[in-house]
Amino acid sequence: MEHTIFLIFFIILVLIVAVYLPVSGYFEVKKLKKSIADGNSRRKIEFYRATVFWSWIPIFLIFILMAISDIPLESIGIKWIDIEAASAGKWIVFPTIAFYCLYLIYNIYSIIIFKYNKNSRARATKSIPAHFKSFLPITREEKRLWDYVSVTAGITEEILYRGYFFYALGVIFPGLSLIHILLITTIMFGLGHIYLGKEVIRPTILGLFFGIFYIIFDSVFPVIIIHIAQDLVVRDLFDE
Repeated sequence: MEHTIFLIFFIILVLIVAVYLPVSGYFEVKKLKKSIADGNSRRKIEFYRATVFWSWIPIFLIFILMAISDIPLESIGIKWIDIEAASAGKWIVFPTIAFYCLYLIYNIYSIIIFKYNKNSRARATKSIPAHFKSFLPITREEKRLWDYVSVTAGITEEILYRGYFFYALGVIFPGLSLIHILLITTIMFGLGHIYLGKEVIRPTILGLFFGIFYIIFDSVFPVIIIHIAQDLVVRDLFDE
């Protein structure tokens, strides 16, 4: 019975990620762009708030499922780092950890430099596609809400895509290798962001690296941290 519930829940989440999120995201973003073009600046605030709220729903359901099925949270990566658990050799583990640290430092540096250096902001904004600017925060209230969006995305997406899906795919399809699971979850992560249009390539590539980090650290916590930092980079790109 528990296995049936687990399988049904897995199918529901896959449908949400692979069908509902891309379709609803497309129409929501379309409405957002139209509202902003019509001068309705509050629409972005509502979009941010809705994003935060709905992002937590699958996570609460996952926690309920874990409790009902008596599955420990450690199974979905909610535990301390354990690089000894990584099946990869040290020649992969240590360079990956070094890359993680450098990328985290780069993101933190970018957050600081964009906040306090006007010239850096100006150069960075020139490379941002015009259609993508409608997503990003400009006013003080939008930037405050973007903090919540970033933290929420970092926590919920890593628990969902890296923690839960890595575990669930391994349970339901035990024949899958870790590489197969990594690639499947990367594609699913990309599908969840397909509303970004051609910019979906960037989060898909990031999803691949986040998956690798999860495998190496055997914990969602480092991946959550770097995901949040990555999203916060764009917080202060635009002046009010």
